[in-house]
Amino acid sequence: MNPQDELGPVINTLSYLAHDWLYGFVQAIKTYRATIGLPPPHPAYPLPAVFPFGELTEVFNWVQLVDDATQINQRFPVRMAFTEGNAARWDPLVWTVHSRDIVIGTLELDRRISGDGDQFVISVDPIFILEWMGKAVRRQTKLVVSSRIIMRTPKGQVATPTNSVWYEVYEVRTAADELVKELERRDISHPRYCPECRVWLPHSGPSYCLHHLPT
Repeated sequence: MNPQDELGPVINTLSYLAHDWLYGFVQAIKTYRATIGLPPPHPAYPLPAVFPFGELTEVFNWVQLVDDATQINQRFPVRMAFTEGNAARWDPLVWTVHSRDIVIGTLELDRRISGDGDQFVISVDPIFILEWMGKAVRRQTKLVVSSRIIMRTPKGQVATPTNSVWYEVYEVRTAADELVKELERRDISHPRYCPECRVWLPHSGPSYCLHHLPT
């Protein structure tokens, strides 16, 4: 049997187990917030205070059925790791769930649209990260949280500055650019573009696209 064929069922099982593991944390955080009646010591409680900027680990054990006569005892450590990247270069924030050299799922968040304050739609909230990391794991893929600028003009009319509306659309897409979910959209009165290539830019973040940031 092809080694890749043998690994497929193992990765599928790991995906199920890791998804349930992450979802259990979501439920624990929501339950504490909803039922305890006291403010949590920190937003990620009962996870470590550093989360989601730290890591989580677990070891999964199960019996893998190969055929009617063969069973294999499996034991795989799983780690959810965070990679900050270079903040000065606006590198994305990246979370990865992996076991040894097997990447089960990845979540990438555009740093330019995340932060605290009303100007940011996306907050690096433990529940948000866990839920979307879980969806990436379940799909065994990479999910990207970012935004794009679009213009809408009434049907049948020629676009002019007075009859067009600009939006910043916040969404989750796969690495293959397949839309998974639109999170929100906001009107913007003064869209920005990169002076070098004229690519539209998020409402927050640097005044250049990531390819033309000044050195």
